[in-house]
Amino acid sequence: MKVGIIDADLLGRKRHRFPNLCCMKISSYHKKLGDTVELLMEYDGISKYDQVYIAKVFTDTIVPLGVIELPNVTYGGTGFFYDKAKGLPQEIEHSFPDYHLYDQWIEQMVKSGEDIRKFYWYTDFSIGYVTRGCFRKCPFCVNQKYSKVFKASPLSEFLDNTRKYVCLLDDNFLGLPEWEQALQELNQCGHKFHFKQGLDERLITNHSAQLLSNS
Repeated sequence: MKVGIIDADLLGRKRHRFPNLCCMKISSYHKKLGDTVELLMEYDGISKYDQVYIAKVFTDTIVPLGVIELPNVTYGGTGFFYDKAKGLPQEIEHSFPDYHLYDQWIEQMVKSGEDIRKFYWYTDFSIGYVTRGCFRKCPFCVNQKYSKVFKASPLSEFLDNTRKYVCLLDDNFLGLPEWEQALQELNQCGHKFHFKQGLDERLITNHSAQLLSNS
């Protein structure tokens, strides 16, 4: 099967420089099935593919009219459904991300004069969730689906030891009752890690501050 993947934010936002985790997991899943997978950099020619996936994070990213109605297109993400976005099927959700999905695009951008250092999120980081959910339900936040923080996946599910750093997309890491155990796992991986969404300072105590400062 010939599969096309569109990171809509990459196409619709000129300065967007962060990989779409769902796209990388979908790519990995289909490659395991033996399918041919291609990152598409335009919306023309979609009909040539057996299956096309379109994902977007931001609601103001524009997708051409009629594209999502095509019979071979599956679309998702908070950019389409905000807090009502469905999760990935379990067999895809727990696939190891395809960190090479964007390689050809990066190569083309560098050839056109872009500095390779601008693409560090794509080249230097393992990306994923150790926890999911948040109980805050802040009105400005897309994360309204859950009322608690829970374990999402072990670090090993997305850790590529050839990459220098780990990027965590967790919504409220310190809200996990077992956060100390999760932090210990991160410390033991031997890579520096970054909380992309930050940490909830209302949950930081002297004890947690000490543990985090030693990480």
